[in-house]
Amino acid sequence: MHPQRRYWDAIAPTYRAITRIDPDDFHYGPLLPGERTLRLLPPLRPGMAALELGCGEGQNSLWLARQGLRCLAIDISDAQLAYARADAKAQGLDVDFRRCAIEDFDAPEGAFDLITSSHAFEFLDDPFAQVARAARWLRPGGHLLLSTVHPVYNGEWVCAEDEDGAETWGRLLVNYFHPVDDVRPQPDGQGGPPIASRAWPVSAWFNALLAARLTPLRLEEPPASPHPAYASDDWLAAADECAAIPTTLILLARK
Repeated sequence: MHPQRRYWDAIAPTYRAITRIDPDDFHYGPLLPGERTLRLLPPLRPGMAALELGCGEGQNSLWLARQGLRCLAIDISDAQLAYARADAKAQGLDVDFRRCAIEDFDAPEGAFDLITSSHAFEFLDDPFAQVARAARWLRPGGHLLLSTVHPVYNGEWVCAEDEDGAETWGRLLVNYFHPVDDVRPQPDGQGGPPIASRAWPVSAWFNALLAARLTPLRLEEPPASPHPAYASDDWLAAADECAAIPTTLILLARK
């Protein structure tokens, strides 16, 4: 079994139990405000074709379907997709959920008006190759909206004292151009290859959009929000620290 599939299948029930995602908003990542605040999505029209890469439980595709879009959403995890399909049925929404690795997915050129992905590309071995492939699937005038881990966030939490002895926490990034991978062991105790969340410099993402012949429109590094669209108790416990650094990089580009 693919290490990514094994990992996400194993943690799916716990992830479902501890994570709270606002179903009435489009989310961009942990502790961040949603679309109601950020206003990053292009104008949406019923009948537009949307693709979500690495959809997890599919909350964003379900939100887009409620706006009248025709949604195809892929994910590598059967367990995550089972929750997505159950939620779609409960809400009376029609989303085409398919189990597929992003690297293995293919579509006709110009098939989609909108392609989105929230915190999936950091788990790919070559995310910039997938940006180029996604660009081919967009129609002229279509948009790619991508959020991924910010390179600053893949540093190490450190505690420092000021001259009065007060403690404060910050993020230490030894090398911005080669951030340390966030390596995650398989959670089932059975061993197997770990997975890694890998961050890249902001310029690398910007240049990947240009190389794919996309026009960058927005680049956002939102601070943590007091009213996030996506949260858990563990994330909320780190809210003060995450308000001081960007945890997520969001990119919007047009073909």
